Amino acid sequence: MAWYSSGLKFTCKLCGHCCSGEPGYVFLSKDEIEHISSYLGLAEEEFLNKYTRLIDRGTYYDISLKEREDYSCIFLSDKGCTIYPVKPLQCSTYPFWDYLLSDKALFYAEKEACPGIGEGELHSEKEIREQLDKAKKRDNYRKIKK
Repeated sequence: MAWYSSGLKFTCKLCGHCCSGEPGYVFLSKDEIEHISSYLGLAEEEFLNKYTRLIDRGTYYDISLKEREDYSCIFLSDKGCTIYPVKPLQCSTYPFWDYLLSDKALFYAEKEACPGIGEGELHSEKEIREQLDKAKKRDNYRKIKK
């Protein structure tokens, strides 16, 4: 039985804390690249060149969104996420990430950075597991090294 079998409260406060503050990666799938490119009215190659970076994984590269010098997401503005309607799955499943749910103390420690954890809507264990499953089934878009 999961420690969160009674569900967890979370409501996004649109504060942007999860989009800034520390270096990190927002990995993209092929579908996400297509959706974001289309939303921005850009060709995929133009989007990739302007807004993403390659993360070296040895024999291949993962594609991640770029960050600004202050480590905030390239799409975070003073009004929030500029691609909110097509934001990546990694963003939309937060804070229901595998590593955060691996330990109750770790999940609630995340509240220091995220004021929405423990607040608002109660998400059932079933909903949380569906978020985890989505993330596990998603394939990062990879570029094979030549």
